[in-house]
Amino acid sequence: MKKPLLALLFTIGLIYTSFAQAKVPAEDVATIEAITAAGLKIISGPKGQKRDMEQFKALFLPDAQMGGVFHRGDSSFVRITTVAQFAERNGPFYEQNGFYESQLGLRIERFGNLATAFQTYDTRYTPQGKVEARGVNTYQLVYDKGRWWIASLLFTPETPQQPIPEKYLK
Repeated sequence: MKKPLLALLFTIGLIYTSFAQAKVPAEDVATIEAITAAGLKIISGPKGQKRDMEQFKALFLPDAQMGGVFHRGDSSFVRITTVAQFAERNGPFYEQNGFYESQLGLRIERFGNLATAFQTYDTRYTPQGKVEARGVNTYQLVYDKGRWWIASLLFTPETPQQPIPEKYLK
């Protein structure tokens, strides 16, 4: 009785894993360049277009964290959240307002199955609209189970006191 039960649980686990991985196209997680671009592609779109935040979450490891370093006056503060909370909070905003985040530059440092990507971006509410903000996304990535995963993502906006250096815009 124990062996059939274990086999059933193992099969259910495999099916669940394959469905979870099916939420994101293989080509979107095949390279560091692809996975960083996929996140921007998923959250970008016109007003009224629902974003596939399940696909967005599938780019990340299950316990991954996201956060931002924000500036207020002469000081800064950090907000850390889960990917699920980020998706729940921001998915509706993107749909209601329209939102486009475009890559301005990408720098990658890699050692084996571990990588850090430093991505500069700008945001707009329409594809050719006014730039609303620019900043930097920093990714910690791992290669596991035949694909890249985002382990953590932190971002910070550009400010007049902290402009993005030209070397990061290429």
